[in-house]
Amino acid sequence: MSDLARVSEALASAPSVAVLAHVNPEGDAIGSTLAATLALREAGKRTAAFNADPVPPGLRHLPGAGEVRCAPARDETFACYLVLDTSDLGRTGGLLDRRGADAVVLNVDHHAGNTRFGDVNWIEPEASSAGEMVFRLLQAAGLPISGAAAANLYAAILTDTGGFQYRNTTAESLRAAAELVRAGAAPEEISRGLTANREPGEWRLLSEVLAGLGLAADGRVAWIEITAAARQRAGVGLDVTEDFIQYPRNLAGVQIAVAFKEIAADEIRVSLRSSGPVDVAKLAGAFGGGGHRNAAGCTIRQGLAAARAAVLAAAEPLLS
Repeated sequence: MSDLARVSEALASAPSVAVLAHVNPEGDAIGSTLAATLALREAGKRTAAFNADPVPPGLRHLPGAGEVRCAPARDETFACYLVLDTSDLGRTGGLLDRRGADAVVLNVDHHAGNTRFGDVNWIEPEASSAGEMVFRLLQAAGLPISGAAAANLYAAILTDTGGFQYRNTTAESLRAAAELVRAGAAPEEISRGLTANREPGEWRLLSEVLAGLGLAADGRVAWIEITAAARQRAGVGLDVTEDFIQYPRNLAGVQIAVAFKEIAADEIRVSLRSSGPVDVAKLAGAFGGGGHRNAAGCTIRQGLAAARAAVLAAAEPLLS
């Protein structure tokens, strides 16, 4: 029996399912979580969607986004926990800590470095996104995909493929997107919802961040810094900066783009993107992080200047 079939079988026998994804969620994590929650509920399951962190503002227009909770109630239990787009147990933000001894954990993910923490693990690094995998899971389980679920899955695939521009865009991901449009996903509406709801403070922050853009390695590495002070001046939170890294990534000649996000004086969250053959998951892994070949991240417990120096030094040997 394939891993996909085992996950489908486990879901079929579970009367209740909690659906969750990694902390600091982006479009794939939230879209796949909401789609699975809605589809399983329509199949008669008691379901709930969770994430240890809030849904980012740019994703709150997705159908069902308002029902995502930070944690189950103290006496709330589920027969099954469907964990999506999450490479290791620590990235669940503690959401599995109070699960019952008999609860089944299903680990569905497309990260090559997944630690296989589930009772059943379906890991497929070749998939473009968790959204694509959930689409295939719902098909394998014979579950109908409503317009709301289709919109969430389309958003998941769209964001993780960079609007169908990244190397992980495949014939399979495009076929899935086409089927989701047939099921009711509206591409223009979804795309505008992801990009057209900016607040003035976000543009002020972006302007300040881009003014400080840096280059290294003869222009093959570009980086930006998003400081706590700059966010405070703009009056916005870190969650609005998810796509800022696209600006250095789109510079001509850049192979590695880096965004340094200051969480605290000694805590820097690092986002990494690459174009072509450079594997930024290896770079993230050198600092205890992970991800995909062209999109990865890590957290460094140092000050901003020290974190920048360390990452730039480790990046240079990976360049072609």
